[in-house]
Amino acid sequence: MARKSQDIERLFRMQKQIFLFSSWLLQKLDAQVYQLNEKERRILLALSNGDLAQHDRFIANAAERLRRIIEEMSRLSEARAKVNSEYDRQRLMLKLMAERLARMRGEEQRAEEERDLMDLLDRRYG
Repeated sequence: MARKSQDIERLFRMQKQIFLFSSWLLQKLDAQVYQLNEKERRILLALSNGDLAQHDRFIANAAERLRRIIEEMSRLSEARAKVNSEYDRQRLMLKLMAERLARMRGEEQRAEEERDLMDLLDRRYG
């Protein structure tokens, strides 16, 4: 029984590490989205300025940059959705593993108490 709870505890620690990695990945994706939003805001601000709006080359470059930003944001959104799904799955698995570990520890504790009681009864009445 002790071997089983050790295995579950090891799996639980691994599950925690995967969960933390998913959390870190979500934070990284959020930072990338924030940076892209800032780039997009700066470009749109420059385009809305009347002085720069007259320059065809600038507008073409800005439009291309906006297109790339939008494509990257789309990829980031897809990646974030996948990571978020995995994050939720890992959180659920971590919760289930913690419950299973607690149950196993309780069973081991009860079995140990039962053995101690049987030993005591054997010594007392045996």
